[in-house]
Amino acid sequence: MAFFSKKLYRDIGRNWQGGNLSYLFLLLAICCIPAALLQRENILQSLKPKDLQIINQIPDIYIKSGRVVVDEKMPYYIRNAQGEPVAIIDTTGSMNYIDDDTVNVMLTETKLIVRRGEKAFNTFDLRGVYTLHLNPDIIQNGLGYLRETVSPLTYAIFLLLSYILAVLVMLLVSVVGLILSNLMNSALSFKDTMRIAVTAATPAIITIFITSALGYRIPGYVYIAITAVYLFRGITSCNGHPDEPVLDCNDLKAVLRPEIQKALDKAA
Repeated sequence: MAFFSKKLYRDIGRNWQGGNLSYLFLLLAICCIPAALLQRENILQSLKPKDLQIINQIPDIYIKSGRVVVDEKMPYYIRNAQGEPVAIIDTTGSMNYIDDDTVNVMLTETKLIVRRGEKAFNTFDLRGVYTLHLNPDIIQNGLGYLRETVSPLTYAIFLLLSYILAVLVMLLVSVVGLILSNLMNSALSFKDTMRIAVTAATPAIITIFITSALGYRIPGYVYIAITAVYLFRGITSCNGHPDEPVLDCNDLKAVLRPEIQKALDKAA
């Protein structure tokens, strides 16, 4: 009803209580579901056969008291489908840095070196690792667990960040709504304009998540314009003295009143 009902905006601005932030959270929780499912699908498709081929070349790697032990001839190369080395394991100390452009990872006796740019590397000291065992089976099991857990984790983080951002935006929109209300002599309070602002943002929020799920990108000012139009509509729908009886509103809470429920039961 936030898309079309002027009576709803009047009812929300004049009769409802609170700031509608619980509704905003519920709205975002529903709208975030498609994005989380899409992220899960991307993760499930992330491991390609060429990646599994590289994983299957990883030998048994043991870390004992901060030192790497590998029972293979050194240096040990892990290669891609083209036969180019992408990772090197050398625990003899003869190799301590990456000098091959195709190599992204090097494991030495005490360090893990990872490329993060053409000439930039991150080095992780393994001397603090007491014990660890890695092989292709362990890594694939870990990736399988990650694929199953990362989706709800991503959903929770995405929902939390979206809610924080939405609340901050709604505070700003509410201030704008309060200014409009004063200019129109609507006598709405800050909480009233907050409720109207959250409702006015509903069409834009739903549109954002639908277009994102479909892979479309719409400029941000379009959503701002949509919210502004509904905010103005909501403020104007509440024009009049605050003590004036509201006769033309949709009192959505009326069905909870005992006398209304009795009347409905009798009519049934």
